Amino acid sequence: MPGLDAKRICLVRPSAIGDAVHGLALVNGLRKGYPEAHISWIIQSVPGEMVARQESVNELILFERKGRSKEWLDLFRRIRKNRYDLAIIPHASGKTSLIAAMLRADIKLGFDRGRSRDFHYLATNRHIPPRPMRHVQDQFLEFLEYLGIGNYTPEWNFRFTEEEIRWQKSFFNSFGKPVVGFVVSSAHPEKDWPPDNYSRVIDHISEKHDAAPLLIGGPGRRERNAAEKIAAMSRRRPAMALEKPIRKTMLQLAGCRVIVSPDTGPLHIAVAMNTPVVGLYGYSNPKRCGPYKKFRDLLIDRYNDSDKENERISRQTKPGRMSWIKAEEVIEKIETGLEKYRDTGRNISIA
Repeated sequence: MPGLDAKRICLVRPSAIGDAVHGLALVNGLRKGYPEAHISWIIQSVPGEMVARQESVNELILFERKGRSKEWLDLFRRIRKNRYDLAIIPHASGKTSLIAAMLRADIKLGFDRGRSRDFHYLATNRHIPPRPMRHVQDQFLEFLEYLGIGNYTPEWNFRFTEEEIRWQKSFFNSFGKPVVGFVVSSAHPEKDWPPDNYSRVIDHISEKHDAAPLLIGGPGRRERNAAEKIAAMSRRRPAMALEKPIRKTMLQLAGCRVIVSPDTGPLHIAVAMNTPVVGLYGYSNPKRCGPYKKFRDLLIDRYNDSDKENERISRQTKPGRMSWIKAEEVIEKIETGLEKYRDTGRNISIA
C-alpha cells in the first residue's frame, strides 16, 4: 500500500514531448499503487494526444503553456473547480509553479530545495528527499519511491486503435524494404546534427543496405528546412514524414528498424516503444537525458568524451560538439542496430 492515502490525484507536467514520455512511466506506476484513484494530468495538447488512450489516466486537462491570458484563465477556472488529495509536480519552472499555486490540493509533492527553482519549492508543501541530479526518468520515479510504490519496473505501453495499426502496416508495406528513420531536428539548433552528415549516412544505407531512409519530424518550419536540405544533398531523395498528427509520428517511429536521432522528444518515444535508437549527443548530457537504460551500445556520446566518467550530472550544456560526430560512426552504429536488434519487438498494444 502507498504511504499516502489519495482518492484524487493530479499530475502537473505540462511540458514537452520527451517529458510526457517520462511522465507516462510515472502515471503507470501511480496506477499500480492507486488502482482505484481518479488520476488527472495537466498537459499540453500535443503531448496530450500522445497519451490520450492510456488506461492509467482518467482525465487529461489540456492547455498551452505559451497560450494567451484567456487560455490561462480558462485553465485556472477549470482546476479550481476540483480538489485533489495529492498533486505531483515533477517540474521546476515558473509557469508550472504558478499552476501548482493555483491548484487546490491537500498535498503538493515537489522536488527538494536543491533541485528547485522558479518558486517551485514555495509552490509545493511536501518534498522528496534530496539527491544529486540523475537521469530525468529516474527523477520522476523518485516520486513513486516517496509514495511507497516499490518493485515497479518502468513501463509505457503506448496504446493504439486497430485502425491506427492498419494505417501503420499500410504505410510500411509501401516501401517494400526495411526502413531506417532519421529525426532531422530538435527544439534547439545546438542539438542538431549537420545536414551533410545526414545525407552521407542516407546515401550509404540506401546503396549498401538496400534500406529506405525516412526523414521524421514535426510540421514546423525548422523541421521542413532541415529535411529539404538533407534531401537536396542526398543522391537518392529520402521519403519524408513531417506534416501529420503526433500519433502517426509515433507509429512511424515504431515501424522503423532503426532510428537515428539527436536529443529530442521522438528519441524518447522510440526508446519507450523499444525501437533501436542511435542517439546523437554532444550538446546535452546523455547521462541526464539520453536513451533510458536501452540501446547504450548504439549511443554516440561526445558530451562526456573529455570528462571524468563519474562527474556529477548537471544541466550544463556544451555548444559546438554535435559537429564532432562523424558520419562513419553513425553508419557503424546503424549496422550494429540492424544486425543485433533484428527481432526486437515493440512495446505497443491495441486500445
